[in-house]
This record gives sequence, C-alpha cells and structure tokens, in this order.
Amino acid sequence: MTLLPNNIDPSWHAFLTDDIRKELHNIEQQIGTNYNPTDPNKILRFLTVPLDQVKVIWLGQDVYPAKGVATGRAFEIGQLDSWQDPFRQASLRNIVRLIHKNYHNIERYEHIKKFQTIRDEITSGQFPLKAPPAWFNSLEEQGVLFLNSAFTCEVDVPNSHKQIWQHFSEKVLTFIAKQRPDIIWFLWGKEAIGKKKFISEGVFMESRHPSRCSATYEDDFLKFTGFENTMDMINWLG
Repeated sequence: MTLLPNNIDPSWHAFLTDDIRKELHNIEQQIGTNYNPTDPNKILRFLTVPLDQVKVIWLGQDVYPAKGVATGRAFEIGQLDSWQDPFRQASLRNIVRLIHKNYHNIERYEHIKKFQTIRDEITSGQFPLKAPPAWFNSLEEQGVLFLNSAFTCEVDVPNSHKQIWQHFSEKVLTFIAKQRPDIIWFLWGKEAIGKKKFISEGVFMESRHPSRCSATYEDDFLKFTGFENTMDMINWLG
C-alpha cells in the first residue's frame, strides 16, 4: 500500500489492524494521484514517530494545498530552508512570535514584536531559533508530534479530501488517547477544539487559530500559554 510510510514505528503496529488497512486502501482509491503531499511516503508521516516518546501534539487541520508545500507535518512549510526566505503562511509566523514573546518574558500584548523584527534578531543571533527544517526535526525528536486531521488534499484545492479522511482521523485520535492519556494537546481554533470528543483522555491547551491574531480576542493565540507551560519538557528554540 503506497500510503503507508516505509519506516513505521513499532508503537503504531497495534493501530494498523486489518480494518484500518482496508480503510486506507479505500482512501487510496478515492484520492487519486493529484494530491499533496506529493511524496506518498510523507502522507502518514506521523506513523514513523515513536508514540511512546510523544509529549505534545500540535493538532493541525488540512494540509497545505500549494504543490510542494505540504510535508506530512502540521504547520511545516516545505522548501522553507531559512527564516529569511519569504513565506505567506501567517500561522507559522505567529507561532514564532509567541515563542519569542515567551522566551523574552514579554507580558504586554502591544510589546509583542512583528515577525520581521524577530527575523532580524534571528539573523543577528539575538534570538537563537534554529532554521526551519532543523527546528521541526529538533522539536519532533524532543517529543512533539505535528498531526494533521486531513492527510491529503487535491493540489490547489483546500479541504478537498477532508471528508475522505474524517473517519480514519477520528480512529487515530482515539488510538492515541487510549495508548497515551498523558499527552498534552495543543488545540488551536474551533476545528481542532472540536476534535476533543474523539480524545477520551489528555491535557488540553486551547486558543484561537494562529492564522489571525488580535488583542481584542479573549482567547487570542498570542495569549496562549502552552509553550510557556511546557518549557521544562521542550526547548521550543529547537
């Protein structure tokens, strides 16, 4: 089956029952060949991450629709090799802004720096955030799982495979919660928070989605305390 990655971690073997494999076979027939991620080995990339080592899950939504951008990790941008490279995904910019805020103990919302200013600090060495590929690799090695809810979409057509993956995605969440009820879930936005009904146990940290931020939102992402509260287990600088 082309949807299964080559190096599945043994911690997921109990999940991959005959019924799940049949479901994946049916999904494979439905998604066709024009999809993101373009590398089939990256579609279910989460299966390569040791579940028994996961501490925090970022629960994303749909994969990026532009060709070559989706990597199989939620929020990661393919072909982004440096923070100096241009990219339009506001969510990742705001994630970096919040981590910068937390590591500099910034308390007032109006003092949170713009991404361009932080980018300059990264270049000068004032803010030692690892480059994007190494940063995602480091966080994953430390126990962060970047999990999407829909694992493919048709190229340039957002949410086109959302319904196709829905049942499978629910099964994934249920399995994780059963195996690891101690995991911390970062749930950003209504769609991610709505997935709680499939997660029987866990520690939930919630906010609005990072794609749009404003001080007027009581639950604004830049007020989210999840990174600050997990610094003892994850070095969010990478």
